[in-house]
Amino acid sequence: MSRRLLRQQKDVCQLCDFMQARNSLPTQAYRPRKSFTVRPFSSTFGDYAQRSPISRSSAVLASTKKSFKQPTEVTKTQHLVSQAELENGLQKLRSISDNLLSDDRALSEAEVVFVLSHCNNLAANFVPESPPPYPGRKEDAASVLLSLDESKMKKISPLKLPPPFRRMLDELSRIAFSIVKHPTVFITPKVLEVYTTVQSRLGKPESFPEVFEMYANKPLPEEGSSPATYKKQNPNKVANAIPLAVASGALQTAIDAKQLGVAMDIIDSAYTKPAFLRAKFVRQGLLPATALTVAPFAAWVIATKLAELQTSMDTATATNVAFAGILAYVGFTGVIGVVAVTTANDQMDRVTWAPGMPLRQRWIREDERAAIDRIAGAWGFRESWRRGEEEGVDWDNLREWIGRRGMILDRVSLMEGME
Repeated sequence: MSRRLLRQQKDVCQLCDFMQARNSLPTQAYRPRKSFTVRPFSSTFGDYAQRSPISRSSAVLASTKKSFKQPTEVTKTQHLVSQAELENGLQKLRSISDNLLSDDRALSEAEVVFVLSHCNNLAANFVPESPPPYPGRKEDAASVLLSLDESKMKKISPLKLPPPFRRMLDELSRIAFSIVKHPTVFITPKVLEVYTTVQSRLGKPESFPEVFEMYANKPLPEEGSSPATYKKQNPNKVANAIPLAVASGALQTAIDAKQLGVAMDIIDSAYTKPAFLRAKFVRQGLLPATALTVAPFAAWVIATKLAELQTSMDTATATNVAFAGILAYVGFTGVIGVVAVTTANDQMDRVTWAPGMPLRQRWIREDERAAIDRIAGAWGFRESWRRGEEEGVDWDNLREWIGRRGMILDRVSLMEGME
């Protein structure tokens, strides 16, 4: 008998063992950092947002900290609290919110953020993230390969919760909305971000358009007034622009909840406002515009210095020639750069600009177009070869709504196979 037949055979697939060994290695837990944006252009509320609360507010915060225990860390223990504990926590949150809002003075940012943070902690117990595989459990090669695409943690949908939990979830959403809607609460960027996080975790995007409108139009409580007196604020001010990250998160929540009307309202209340467009110009266009304004003066100074270094012609003629050359080079190069930036379409998927749209509008409204592109991609077919086959009332309304904004949904010349 051949020795080759008697030789012990090795495993054919060593990739499975390698993947199994890699999954068994300990991994360091990721701790996200808290980052809150502030209104960088505000000049009237800087001291008000950072002032220390009065004695009554300190008592309210102290009683709140005593009433609330540390939130249950669902992502670590991977255990849901009982229904009785959730009802108890919701009842405490409701009483503290009522006591805080019963005061007729202007509330500080710290008080509002503190209560909303507890709303977020309580919401984490309602809608936790699905637990990863138990690290101590040994899995065979087949299960390791089948679970490769499930490494990311998925969020449990609030619609899959039992009816009692859904009722408490709705109550928690109403409490958070009542806090930011109260007249004595000024919605700062930090308050808006925490509120958006709470409602996104709960899967409740219905209040986002109204809250975004209040963010820019809600009367500003005057500092030190008791009872609180209010003054009107300018909704078109750059400081009243919805932060891009907050608007994007709210839009994603509406997309996940499959609420097309809410997603459209978020576009209207955030991306199309004059404050949002002005904020984009300040962030991205102010520096190039300043450089373009200063360029002629800088070119004249450089031309004057260069004219002093030559002897072939008089100084005045050399200055004019050098100034014209520098200015022509900067102008032509700048024009080519502006055209290249405003006409770029590599980032476009299904929504493109209609012919005749000015280049300045294309640049300043690019965030709006990208957000609408996300909506179209979420409601349409994912397969590129099936684009254009969508039907239904919602899709027809979406196409008409996009057309009224100077955009085209699924331009035929850009579809696959239609080049």
